[in-house]
Amino acid sequence: MLITVTRVLEEPGSSAGPLVEFRCAAGRATARWAGAVRPGLGDHDVELDVPETVSVFDRGEPGLDRVEGVLGAPGGSLPAGVRLCGRVEEVGVGEDPIVVLRVGGGLLMTETDGPRPLPGAWVRLTVTELVLCPTGI
Repeated sequence: MLITVTRVLEEPGSSAGPLVEFRCAAGRATARWAGAVRPGLGDHDVELDVPETVSVFDRGEPGLDRVEGVLGAPGGSLPAGVRLCGRVEEVGVGEDPIVVLRVGGGLLMTETDGPRPLPGAWVRLTVTELVLCPTGI
């Protein structure tokens, strides 16, 4: 997925990768950068990752493909999470807890411990953190 990093946020004392504000074809949000090198402003090709298990997939609006930051408490310095809206491309069978979504022209693989949506369904989910993994392309 092609994104544009618009700001790199400083987190003094954090050993995790930096938080970045970005925009893409599906919207804008804040995410954790997982690259070995600190990102510069501008365009980057990334894969999206959700490090948490998703329990609930809400019904999404057909054709609405979105990535958007969810605001936290008033006056908070960081967003409370990221809302993702996309189309279910693939669902694991049997014991396989994987759900693959198409979001913003890219694919996002999630693990679920709840009911699995059907392939072709439009869904919406909110996650605590989104991770951007640079592809180097």
